[in-house]
Amino acid sequence: MKTNQTDKKWDAFICHASEDKEHFVDPLVISLNQLGAEVWYDKFSLRPGDSLSRSIDYGLANSRFGIVVISRHFIGKAWPERELGGLVSREIDQDRVIIPIWHGVTRKQVLDFSPTLADKLAVHTEKPTPQDIAIQILREIRPDLYAKHPRSELERLASGEAVKHLQQELERAADELSEYRCPFCRAPLAEMGGAFVGSDSDHYGLHEIFECGYHAFDGYTERPCPSDPKFPRFEDYKLQFHHNSSETHYSWLCLAIPMTDMARRLSLQAGYGRTKEEAERQLRERYECYATKHNA
Repeated sequence: MKTNQTDKKWDAFICHASEDKEHFVDPLVISLNQLGAEVWYDKFSLRPGDSLSRSIDYGLANSRFGIVVISRHFIGKAWPERELGGLVSREIDQDRVIIPIWHGVTRKQVLDFSPTLADKLAVHTEKPTPQDIAIQILREIRPDLYAKHPRSELERLASGEAVKHLQQELERAADELSEYRCPFCRAPLAEMGGAFVGSDSDHYGLHEIFECGYHAFDGYTERPCPSDPKFPRFEDYKLQFHHNSSETHYSWLCLAIPMTDMARRLSLQAGYGRTKEEAERQLRERYECYATKHNA
């Protein structure tokens, strides 16, 4: 009776010597990921003192397949004989789940190292690139993905050309959408709509509101962006205070009277307080809230 493999979290894990990571295993895993396979990788970089059988057992417990990269570095770690005993016992009640990759080793070297591994159908790395090997392995671990695309498309995916093309498309789309961002801070557009204006409502204009607070109508600034060099300073407002003795809680009112054109486009709500200072402080806090720059 076969063990159910459909509940595994990962398509495969890769057990390898850390010395083979940079030049072979990294490109192989990247290609598998670009092909759509889910690979559990970093947990299985073996170093001196690690347990081979424990690593494979743990990997297979969470993955449908185990890929073992057998190289001179892998063999040179002098695993105890007991670590190799029963290496393929995981497959007794399952289909093929361990896929050996012979990386720069001969059959004799593998046979001397582990007869059980030498007897298994393996992937060889003499001529194929890591991308070619990734496609070959994909056929075993994800036949659905392998059958989904023609060979040429699989090669494009494995080499990263598809990812580069997608990135170019995203960059092109970003350029096309640039007109929908604030011209000062690049904040995204929040609202957009049209309206008729004029005494006879004979002109139709476009109204845009951006997340930074910038409002524009047909290119005219109705409310400035905090990143606009012309954004009004607090000193561009004249403060007026009013006291109402009949009010028991907020008896002081502080108004901001705009003194410049840009200040008139940023109206500040009045500040209230129990004291004159408290009312002014509230007004200043409201100004600072408007003046806070947006992180696009």
